[in-house]
Amino acid sequence: MIGLKVFDETDYQAFIDWQQEATEKDLFSFMGRTFTLPVTKAQLAVYVEKAKQQALPVELYTVIEEQTGEKIGHIQVAEIDEVNQSAFLNRIFIRKSSRGKGYGRLLMEEMKRYVFQERGFHRLSLYVLSNNQGAYKMYQKAGFVEEGVMRESRIFNGEFLDLHLMSLLSTDH
Repeated sequence: MIGLKVFDETDYQAFIDWQQEATEKDLFSFMGRTFTLPVTKAQLAVYVEKAKQQALPVELYTVIEEQTGEKIGHIQVAEIDEVNQSAFLNRIFIRKSSRGKGYGRLLMEEMKRYVFQERGFHRLSLYVLSNNQGAYKMYQKAGFVEEGVMRESRIFNGEFLDLHLMSLLSTDH
């Protein structure tokens, strides 16, 4: 089982440590242009402050493995739109040593519960890069449907990558 806690300065070191075991692809998929390596506590403080200043609310969470209490990941719930009853998942990360254990699936289940049941929203969406097939398949298994592709919209190691928009509606599950 997993739990979520609001991301704060007590999580910065775990966040920084995860980059040590992450691949370059992991970091690009997760960080985009938000951070520069090496990630520092100062960058994380700016990240938290910027989240507070967005026109549509942004919530930052640390993913906790409940049995051990270990911090195993991070997620951002962004563009929280009360009027249109929608939210956007971003900065989804499970540390490398915790992958393949079902935590991503559990995180998506928790996000669906939070967005659809607790918040009463209708739509949940996210982007996934074309070079992250593991995440793409996991999102499909969680019920997300591809809505479109922004062709060759990101560049990684000299290669253009597609960005897939996926969504899930409250009526889909």
